[in-house]
Amino acid sequence: MTRPNPILAVFLIGYACFEIYTSFFGMLEPLIQRSLFLGIGLGSVFFLEFSKTSHPLRWFYLVPAIAGYYVGLHIAIGNERISDFMNELTALDKMLGLIAILLVLEAARRTIGIFLPALAVLGLCYYYFGHSYIEGPWQPPRVSFLTLVETYYASTETLFGYMTDLGTRVIAIYIILGALLLSTGATDLFVKLATRIAGRSYGGQAKVCIASSALFGTVTGSAVANVMAMGQVTIPTMRRAGYSRGYAAAVEAVSSAGGQIMPPVMGAGAFIMAEILGIPYSQIVVAAILPALFFFMTVWLSVGFYARRRGIAPLRKDELPKLSEIFDPYTSLPLYLPLITMITLLAMNYTPTLAGASAVGMLLICQLVLRVLRCIVHGEQDQIVKTVDVLVRQILKGLFDAGRAVAMIAVLLACAAIVVKVLLTTGIGAKVAGGIMSVSGGHLILVLILSAVLAILLGMDVPTTASYILASAVAAPILIKFGIAPLNAHLFIFYFAIMSAITPPVCASVFAAASIAEINFWKVAGHAIVMAVGLYLIPFLFIFRPGVLMDGTMAEIAVDGFMAAAAILAITASSSGFLLAPLNHVARLVLYLAAACLFYTEIWSNCLGLVLIVAVAFHNRFSGGGSVQTANPEHSTQ
Repeated sequence: MTRPNPILAVFLIGYACFEIYTSFFGMLEPLIQRSLFLGIGLGSVFFLEFSKTSHPLRWFYLVPAIAGYYVGLHIAIGNERISDFMNELTALDKMLGLIAILLVLEAARRTIGIFLPALAVLGLCYYYFGHSYIEGPWQPPRVSFLTLVETYYASTETLFGYMTDLGTRVIAIYIILGALLLSTGATDLFVKLATRIAGRSYGGQAKVCIASSALFGTVTGSAVANVMAMGQVTIPTMRRAGYSRGYAAAVEAVSSAGGQIMPPVMGAGAFIMAEILGIPYSQIVVAAILPALFFFMTVWLSVGFYARRRGIAPLRKDELPKLSEIFDPYTSLPLYLPLITMITLLAMNYTPTLAGASAVGMLLICQLVLRVLRCIVHGEQDQIVKTVDVLVRQILKGLFDAGRAVAMIAVLLACAAIVVKVLLTTGIGAKVAGGIMSVSGGHLILVLILSAVLAILLGMDVPTTASYILASAVAAPILIKFGIAPLNAHLFIFYFAIMSAITPPVCASVFAAASIAEINFWKVAGHAIVMAVGLYLIPFLFIFRPGVLMDGTMAEIAVDGFMAAAAILAITASSSGFLLAPLNHVARLVLYLAAACLFYTEIWSNCLGLVLIVAVAFHNRFSGGGSVQTANPEHSTQ
């Protein structure tokens, strides 16, 4: 690994420390806090480009880097003057406003791809020039350049609006927590714990991947980060166990996508959802418990059925890690206690900022105290200085990685804010929503399908967070008009934004997994789609069986949860072609019908669905089913 540019390292580590400090001791004035958050993020993105290339013209990257730092600093210094609307903007304000918008667009293009910045450019052109060239219902209101700069730069509305506020106030501290956990050894511990949990069941190595991705997802909330961190370990291990390259990569890609809906940290999108809905983040965490379980249950069953069909044996008992390795207090407590602290504070309705900051503090204290204590207990006092030195290096690496990730999320949020502002000020979001209503003919199921397609399409070349922000701005109001609870509507959209990571043709986590497995991504995508058939239906349960979101009485939650689990079993068995034994085509169709019956809340429909599942299982068990293959790792290449 190459050493980072020392100046860049100072900026990014200082950036992370700034976020930790303000999370503990209180935020600065809103405009100052947000402008520093975005300004440092902008400058650091271009500084990163400068540091990772050796091209002779790389010095030109320093120009936008310095400009990025300055546009944030300018707002922070002129906070009082700019906040006072009685003061007119200076020529410098106007120039920096235009520069800030251009820097956000270019930084976003470099970090998240072309789609979202291109959408922002089209939106800005429509907003500024549309009144002169478009007539009729799609004509936007007239806007001057001064108004554009005031709205997007010199105010707390767009670039420094609620999304940037949420980024610096909440999201950043959780990114820092995740980076510090990983840099101090969480990956190895997660894999060992997952191996102990899942290794002895059929499909053991694939289930280790699922369990470790679920655990890892509680830390990162990012599909691609999950794949790149865990896939380096899990994909080769699955290959050695007898899984093909394509299937092993698909298991990692799909499992990693599920990390974004895994409580307690569900990625930036969940924090934004809480802000939009004006509800405690803990309420979203509680609502996501069953959907997360159903997500991983689907993948768990799928790989189990796959392993049984192909005769892939579980791990031997001597291959499992020892409990003493997993629960060694010196290595495990510094990783478990921060998560326990965070979950406890969230459950007690403390702010997410305090919960995240407390977890970071607990992590740093536990790592230092327990590592030094281990040296003392084992009589290795002469190793204390070396141990502390290693810990400091790990912490600095974690802070550097966190600073880099926070810079990227700052740019993403600013670019998404531009698009959302255009949707709101021009009314184009309402017009698109009207188009969805018109195409659907006012039928709820068609509106749901179109909303799901919209979220997936918007997420094909952008992170889940941006996809959710844009799709919810358009589709959520429509779903709410149909009487769907706001939380249910937003979780429906958020879930499908997550699914874009594994939906072809542009599927980020599939691409990442395919690169690790060194195989054509279409082969991975094919396995992923078959594995994910049931996953595409889970969000519809949020609408037709709201109990799966903990909405209702205990009896309603229990019934909805049971029926949903039965439906997922039927769908997964049918798509996998296995239930106690290989299934024929007729049995698979019957299971799909059973799952459809369980989506409805009528008693007769539920009874019919359950009877059909039991009948297929009974018949398949005693009729013998088809033959079971035996895995051969040497020939499982595709």
